[in-house]
Amino acid sequence: RALNVRSLLKNVSLVWRLAHSRFLAHRLMKKWQPQVIVSVGGYASQPMASAAKAFGVPLVCVSYDRIPGLATRRQSRYAKVCAVAFAETDLPRAVHTGAPVRRELRQLDVARQRSEARQRLGISPQAKCLAIVGGSLGSGVLNSAVGDIARGSSEMSDVVLFHVCGPRNENEVAPVVPDDVTYIRRSYVTEMADLYAACDVLLARAGASTVAEIATIGIASILVPWAGAADNHQFLNATWLTTQGAAVLLSEDELRTPEGTKKILDVLGNVHTQKALASSAYALGALHRGPSLVAAIQNATA
Repeated sequence: RALNVRSLLKNVSLVWRLAHSRFLAHRLMKKWQPQVIVSVGGYASQPMASAAKAFGVPLVCVSYDRIPGLATRRQSRYAKVCAVAFAETDLPRAVHTGAPVRRELRQLDVARQRSEARQRLGISPQAKCLAIVGGSLGSGVLNSAVGDIARGSSEMSDVVLFHVCGPRNENEVAPVVPDDVTYIRRSYVTEMADLYAACDVLLARAGASTVAEIATIGIASILVPWAGAADNHQFLNATWLTTQGAAVLLSEDELRTPEGTKKILDVLGNVHTQKALASSAYALGALHRGPSLVAAIQNATA
């Protein structure tokens, strides 16, 4: 094979960056002298997790996904406790705590806050609102389905499609939307509490944070797991809700079909289905709304 000099230089620089990260982590440990280190996984967490081990500081691994990532699995070997969002997650010294969800979402009262949330987002009070959210970066798969959903929803009255397309997709041509459908497009939304309160149905990916927020708040949702996710973890996250009647599951292939569009519109047009999904989701979110994660972190220092 030919020698790829660019790849070689990247690998050499990676070794240097890893060593530098380890040095910075040790320096921060000496400066801060923490009582506990909390890792939520990912390669960026490894230097501080390793430093916790070297300094004898308790490490708490927080696992959002049903199948933990590689970094979390490695760190769990020497963690004092592994706080898991799903009871069946297989990690040593696991404690089922639910997932970390920010306070404004834990305290969100959809029924009480919907009217004001809709006003702030420009959504009419009586509209049927479908929020389409592809995560922080957006989703090309979900974005490509918006046109078909819009054309199908023109048969309903007073429909709003609130589409968060993602920053990397904001310059793409917007879908053609019938005149009788209100289409609101944003590249990114910081006021997610307002959007969750305002929408009747959420069409989203099945990342761990999204699934936790759906259960915490109690949202009627249709989940389209990312087919390329490691260990198929988005599908497993989604089925935690869908197998218990707390969400509707759509594959990427099904989303591209008329049957998939119909399934979305059937939920958007049926208030009873929405209430059933939201109620079932909320029932699953008790741990996310509680203090179990904080208690696990505090106990790790004992």
